[in-house]
Amino acid sequence: MLQRISDYTYSSVASYLYQGFVGGFVWGFAEAGPRALGNRSILADARCVQIKDRINGYIKNRMAFQPLAPVCLEEDFDRFFQRPPCDISLEYMLFAVKCKEEAVTKLPGILHADHTARVQVVNQQRNPNLHALLTEFKKYSGVGVLINTSFNGKGEPIVNTVEQAYNAYRKLDLDFLVMDKFLISNKL
Repeated sequence: MLQRISDYTYSSVASYLYQGFVGGFVWGFAEAGPRALGNRSILADARCVQIKDRINGYIKNRMAFQPLAPVCLEEDFDRFFQRPPCDISLEYMLFAVKCKEEAVTKLPGILHADHTARVQVVNQQRNPNLHALLTEFKKYSGVGVLINTSFNGKGEPIVNTVEQAYNAYRKLDLDFLVMDKFLISNKL
């Protein structure tokens, strides 16, 4: 199924994630830096530990114990995570913070063994696509948090071009692929 952007909405994509599907996302320009911050990401439901196992074991081909990072709406951060003692930016997924009890019980897909998480905080101004998707996901699930991991296979660079994204989507057996104006899937 190939849909134009007018045929899919953030709500429909959030619904797929809520149903347990895992998607690759390529929006706008690729980020520069050590982490995928939504524009070249694999996103999934953080409430389900089985999705973490699927991503680590089958999609990323790495050890099951390796944690996956959460991406969180700025307005939901204090609900799930403890603020660090110093004033640092949490929008680049560089620092691990302590998870609150609600995150421990509701978001097992993002927990480190010590109940911390390397969270990415998203606001509407800096990342409108990811913020809109998280907002819609929260309407379905009650939480504005998703798993965010880089869009690449083991030992491969993060996808950059449309062709690389499509090839990785097929090779990694993702459920769907969002590329700017299109949603591609043969599983939905």
